[in-house]
Amino acid sequence: MLFVTLPVVLYQLLFVLIMYIASRYGPKTMIATLAACLIWTATHLFFPPLAVLQSVVIIGSYLWFRRKRDSV
Repeated sequence: MLFVTLPVVLYQLLFVLIMYIASRYGPKTMIATLAACLIWTATHLFFPPLAVLQSVVIIGSYLWFRRKRDSV
């Protein structure tokens, strides 16, 4: 994956941080943030591999932090 550079990784970590912060405010906020992040990805990334990577990071973060919140 040649397109995964340090700036790309840092940008993906930004979305992980956004989902973490949203998880602290509850499930409705997480769902709204998930939708907003996915819409942002669909409208701002035009290179399909990066769009897929970012979508996977966003959905994975949502599932991870939702699971962590449900287990607490």
